[in-house]
Amino acid sequence: MSSSDAELFLCDQTAGHLATCDASGQPYVTPLNYIYYQGRIYFHCAHEGRKLDNLAANDRVCFEVSRVDKMVFGQESCGCSTRYTSVLVFGRARIVEDIERKKQVLDAMVEKFAFGRAFSPITLRAAGKCAVVEIAVESIHGKKNVDPQK
Repeated sequence: MSSSDAELFLCDQTAGHLATCDASGQPYVTPLNYIYYQGRIYFHCAHEGRKLDNLAANDRVCFEVSRVDKMVFGQESCGCSTRYTSVLVFGRARIVEDIERKKQVLDAMVEKFAFGRAFSPITLRAAGKCAVVEIAVESIHGKKNVDPQK
């Protein structure tokens, strides 16, 4: 899968898994909603918690998004297969401190998750009530297992 196809997939999806490590190297995976916006991944969360503690200790992350398209069953167990699309993003995460940028990202998230419905823009006050994390993408790797061409 090309990088541009992987980016399109990231734009279309809404949920992924964030992998972080704490100071001792213990891995931790968090499922979360996200937005791929202006070449970066963003998510919001509380101002405190394990994933933020991990990011303070080690800003290197892996972010995974996948979709199972269908299961294919053969007559033998080894004849079974999954048709899927998956993307791994490697990068560095940081908390967005600029309140205007937080508001911009949160507005973009609400717009995406409103699915065309009307919504009120986020206020600066509301933007201050949560943390917004930005993942600066260092590399993207995508893979797709599709039905064979007939």
